[in-house]
Amino acid sequence: MSIFRIFVDGQLFYHPQLSQLAITEAKLSEDAENIDSLTLSAPFNHPYLNSIRPMASTIVCKKGDATVFEGRALNDGSDFYNTHTWTCESALAYLKDSQQPPFSYKGTLKGLLEYFLSVHNKAVEEKKRFKLGNITVTDNNDYINYSNSEYSCTLDAIKSKLINTHGGYLMVRYTDTGKVLDYLAEFNERSIQSVEYGKNLLDAKISRDHTERITAFIPLGAKKKTTDEEGNEVESDERVDITSVNDGLNYIFDETAVKEIGWIWTTEVWDDVTLPSNLLRKAKARLAELIAGITSMELTIVDESDTGADIGSIHARQFVNCSSPPHGIDGRYACMSKTVDYLNPSGNTITIGASGIKLTSLSAKQNENLSAIEDKLLGQTATIEGISGKVDGIASSKMYRTELIVDGVSIFKDKGQNSQLFCKVYSWDKDITASLPDTAFVWHRKSGNDETDAMWDSNHIGIKSIIVTTEDVQDNASFYCEVSI
Repeated sequence: MSIFRIFVDGQLFYHPQLSQLAITEAKLSEDAENIDSLTLSAPFNHPYLNSIRPMASTIVCKKGDATVFEGRALNDGSDFYNTHTWTCESALAYLKDSQQPPFSYKGTLKGLLEYFLSVHNKAVEEKKRFKLGNITVTDNNDYINYSNSEYSCTLDAIKSKLINTHGGYLMVRYTDTGKVLDYLAEFNERSIQSVEYGKNLLDAKISRDHTERITAFIPLGAKKKTTDEEGNEVESDERVDITSVNDGLNYIFDETAVKEIGWIWTTEVWDDVTLPSNLLRKAKARLAELIAGITSMELTIVDESDTGADIGSIHARQFVNCSSPPHGIDGRYACMSKTVDYLNPSGNTITIGASGIKLTSLSAKQNENLSAIEDKLLGQTATIEGISGKVDGIASSKMYRTELIVDGVSIFKDKGQNSQLFCKVYSWDKDITASLPDTAFVWHRKSGNDETDAMWDSNHIGIKSIIVTTEDVQDNASFYCEVSI
């Protein structure tokens, strides 16, 4: 299994096997459409607390050899127990540190991004610079015409002139030769892992935002060109529309959606579209998205790479195969965000951007199946034994999880303190701790001293809860419970 580690300015700050470098939280939030963030906490006695300098230090998180986060701390703070917490932002935020001066650009889409990065790289230090990577976003004419009379930060300029008009996603890759910025129309990676009901899916929440639904759409293109009295070409205030290619109408609508929720209008501008036919094509594709509203799934999963399996992690900016028949989920979806708790991976969640999920028809089909099963049970009692066998098979494939509960303090500051630790065991969401024998529970301590830890372990076998005192902890120690089912 790949080990998760944290470095601050190249110095090791956290290692799971070094008790003196213990931390209390390392939670990474990946967001395909925004800047990733990291919440990092460490106890008062961490030897390198003062090494983290907000806005100055470079914080790098590695899982095995792969860099999963690089960035800087924005702020720090401490709580009642003097536990220090830092909120960090990823390297993509470095694009906020430079300013793009007023400009006028005519050329390719790739050329504009190259221009933005060249201005940025000249204005910042080496660690904040990016190389231009893969660009899969395209323009139909491969020609854009943009200008800006105001100063703006580089990230805002990229969003305003590229992402807001042509779509796509920014992705930072960490290589041996520096940071690479990709501009992708769609994600170019597919997760080796899949998400499956009855395997690594713990929970599923499907949400639909109907407030964003639109039924009628007015598309507008680039400003029309006119010739003044001196023969110079100038822009007018009138924009290209679809009237000439849409039966005289400057809008399109969806008749079925209008009958359902009425007329709901919006408009959108494509500054780079000069042909009415291209504008109509873009508008139809956009209206199809707006009719449905926004649908997403939040899936709570067990990342199999955290269990020791030799398989890559699931990350935001990847496509993931998901299958959960009870929820109507079956397909390959874009992972838009992921929350990774590296100290408590059982709570990891991913958010999937999905569409076309229809639970109503699925539920109706399930009800039909249930009725059919009832009829069979009433008329064919001989099949009960076979059905029972199938139920046993389903039960044997259940997923189990443990939860460690601390009654008392997590950090001992004075002699004589103690806390009681409970280990609860769940089969899916059902607490089955009471049904398990005491002999199934074996407690372990990791303090960095293998000999004394082995002796401590031998004295804590066959009990469901333990009392931990300052004598058990001494300098630093972590505890966990192994359950055999």
